[in-house]
Amino acid sequence: MKRTIKLVIYYLLYQLLCTMVVMTVAWVAMAIGSVDVHGNPGALVQTLQSADLSGNTTVIALGVLLAAIVMVWHLVHFRYIRVENDFLHTKGSIVVLLVCIPFVYTAMFLVDTLCGCLDLPDLMEESFLDMSHNVWGILSMAVAAPVVEECLFRGAIEGHLLRTWKRPWLAIAVSALVFGLVHMNPVQMVAAFLAGLVLGWLYYRTGSVLPSIVGHILNNSVAVVTMRVCSSDTQSLEELAGEGALPWFIALYSIVFVMCAVFLSKKLHRGCNLSEE
Repeated sequence: MKRTIKLVIYYLLYQLLCTMVVMTVAWVAMAIGSVDVHGNPGALVQTLQSADLSGNTTVIALGVLLAAIVMVWHLVHFRYIRVENDFLHTKGSIVVLLVCIPFVYTAMFLVDTLCGCLDLPDLMEESFLDMSHNVWGILSMAVAAPVVEECLFRGAIEGHLLRTWKRPWLAIAVSALVFGLVHMNPVQMVAAFLAGLVLGWLYYRTGSVLPSIVGHILNNSVAVVTMRVCSSDTQSLEELAGEGALPWFIALYSIVFVMCAVFLSKKLHRGCNLSEE
């Protein structure tokens, strides 16, 4: 657990430090008045001249992106994870990867539906909504977050626990619990824990973070699209079809999830490619 705690501390510190770096650059940009560091053409200086940089969507998003890059570099440089991916060289890997997409997406939908029934507070709802309308926010939520989270919580943390502990499900559960607690947002903590169990099992069966990264990116991308096109009273694209259709979606997604899980269980060998360099 010492490695797990150490990596989580690094993860949180990198987020804090990278956000401070971006804020410092923003302050310098305001002082100079002509530095353009914004990704949207012609809109940077106006955005960075916001009075409250700590709540600026662009600053937050760029901080997340920078922290993700630094954290992934840290994991690779210090050999917590391997860049080589033997999974893609195994027979039938493409089919498995394609099945992982509906497996992860349906699991995430069922988790989100359950969390919606629990009616837990969402402390980050407004921030996520603002970020879904910002190009850097979209990249941070849909791409950067899934990549760094899977590399850290599945590849580095769970991978180490699987190699050192005799009970795989305990390693999966602990890594999922840490994944949930790190989010520090009630609704996300529950959702991340449950999703972490699914993603952790997938990593355990494949020995690769690639399938979970692909599924995680797809899920977050759909969530971003949902926030952009749905009203505040509509939580998912499925709900646009009406309340009467939701139980049918739950039933359909449950069937797809079980079918994918059965296929993956039969197709994959346990813990393949979990060796550490």
